[in-house]
Amino acid sequence: MYELFVLGELMTGDKHGYMLQDILKNAAGPTRQISSGTLYPLLSRLVDGGLIHLRHEEESEGGRTRKVYGVTEAGRARFRELMEEPLPYDGETERLFGFKMVYFQYVGKDVRLSCLRQYASYLEKNRKYVVDFEAKLLAHKPEPEKQRVQLLRVFDRRKTVWAAEIEWVKREIERVEKEE
Repeated sequence: MYELFVLGELMTGDKHGYMLQDILKNAAGPTRQISSGTLYPLLSRLVDGGLIHLRHEEESEGGRTRKVYGVTEAGRARFRELMEEPLPYDGETERLFGFKMVYFQYVGKDVRLSCLRQYASYLEKNRKYVVDFEAKLLAHKPEPEKQRVQLLRVFDRRKTVWAAEIEWVKREIERVEKEE
């Protein structure tokens, strides 16, 4: 996922490591931070793999050298591969979908539609799981009742959120399908 992020950000233009870390910090949200110990080894691997290039630029204040990264043609190809990969159905699906959406302008309509449809399928699968589990709870009425009732409220919340997101994705699919 972070490889996609780095390559996607570099598709917009060259950036130094601190800027990449800052953008990712804001994109991932307050509960998911990437450490320097994760980002800089990834950048080194991408440089070593020929997916990005590194140049040293002298900073105007303090005279320090800043490392600036840019994407190579091999990196552009790898970025497209990552964008075309199916979404996993795991705990990172929503975050990865969000990252992919940010970079939709760099891929074709077919890739965007595929990603949107995969995400819609993921949401529908989760909604169905909750609906089926809710039906079991209603049929068997396990104890304690207070806990069962609260669990049903949690399920109601999830169904409401997923229904709204499913509707949004359907509208987005329709919008992209109409593009030329």
